[in-house]
Amino acid sequence: MRGWIGGLQSVTLTARQIPVAIRYLITVCTVLAVMWAWTHTSHDTQRYPYLIFLPVIFACGAIFDRGNGFLATILSATVVDYFMQPPIGSLVVADGDDLIALALFIALGFAMAFVVEALHVGLVDLAIEHQRVQAAVRDREVLLEELSHRTRNDLANVVTLLNMQARSVDGVARDAMISAADRVQAIARVHRRFQIHNHRVVVDTKSYIGELCDDLRLSRLASRPIALQSEAESHLISIEKAVPLGLIVNECVTNATKHAFPDDRPGAISVRFIRAGETYTLTITDNGIGTTADAAHAGTGSRLIQMLAAQLGSKIEIEPRSPGTAVVVTIPVKSSR
Repeated sequence: MRGWIGGLQSVTLTARQIPVAIRYLITVCTVLAVMWAWTHTSHDTQRYPYLIFLPVIFACGAIFDRGNGFLATILSATVVDYFMQPPIGSLVVADGDDLIALALFIALGFAMAFVVEALHVGLVDLAIEHQRVQAAVRDREVLLEELSHRTRNDLANVVTLLNMQARSVDGVARDAMISAADRVQAIARVHRRFQIHNHRVVVDTKSYIGELCDDLRLSRLASRPIALQSEAESHLISIEKAVPLGLIVNECVTNATKHAFPDDRPGAISVRFIRAGETYTLTITDNGIGTTADAAHAGTGSRLIQMLAAQLGSKIEIEPRSPGTAVVVTIPVKSSR
């Protein structure tokens, strides 16, 4: 339907570029052609000759302008009165009913020309506004891409500085800087993966979580006998949800790497993200030595996970497994974010 309206608007805009005299000439020829076709075609009845000219008035008013609609109305009324309505060959209207029909036809034709012109003006204004909105959306997308590019560069610089500083220190300070670099990197991934969908900035969970786990596998597990597997369904979530979600994954995998597999113990960590009804469920499991609920909430990373879960309006549960531990985060699909 929208394509049909757009095509009609394109035709009318082109037709209205024709010189006025030629437009009026086309209108006159159209009315005369319809009159000729009607008078040279056999009909059982000619009780309503005005009706055949209503489409002509509509077409001339829509394609050209209301002036052509007015001309088509007057010319059609004259043609019907002179050639089709008794007494034939005279402009005199002898019957009262015919006079009423003539007056109604002229009033209807003028009203139709006015309405069609108003619709055309409305469509033109709507098309102009639509083009303006599309241009604004394109400009916004370009600005967003530029902002995201600069943000990625700035975050990459921060990660580089943290990693360089980590090489110059040892012990707890080094681990803290590496953890901070991983957190900044998790935020930077959002800006690499965002896309525009229905005028909203969103992130696809499958590619985002998969890339996040690939990076963690290289940065945290490259020298450890620990396998990291990810299974994430493809869902579009807002960037406001994607940042805390990625940080939760980063913290949970980091905590499992540090505490679930001491003394280079081999094992496996699994990250799973699915949707069930109106909730997303993020599950990070490991088959390590396990932990108690009190210990799970004791560290800085665990407190950060609790804070991030609160930002998402989600529930977080620490479940003992045999062997290992599972962190289950339940996130509502519809929320303020």
